[in-house]
Amino acid sequence: MEKSESSQRNYILATWKLRTYLKLPWRPLISINGNTVYDLDKDFKIVRHVESWNVSALEAIGQIFTVKSFPFRD
Repeated sequence: MEKSESSQRNYILATWKLRTYLKLPWRPLISINGNTVYDLDKDFKIVRHVESWNVSALEAIGQIFTVKSFPFRD
């Protein structure tokens, strides 16, 4: 995470990774990297957040229908 050093705008930037196998018979892997910007007011309360992903929404949905191998344990 990083916080702005600007006195004109207070915000926190969080960089994250989402990795999960869905509970479907073919166990698709959902893999998305992203950022979230949290804008803060003068009391440092979150007043807005904006997310961005490294894939489009359509590409993210497409991952559901992709068969990938994974370390599966029964």
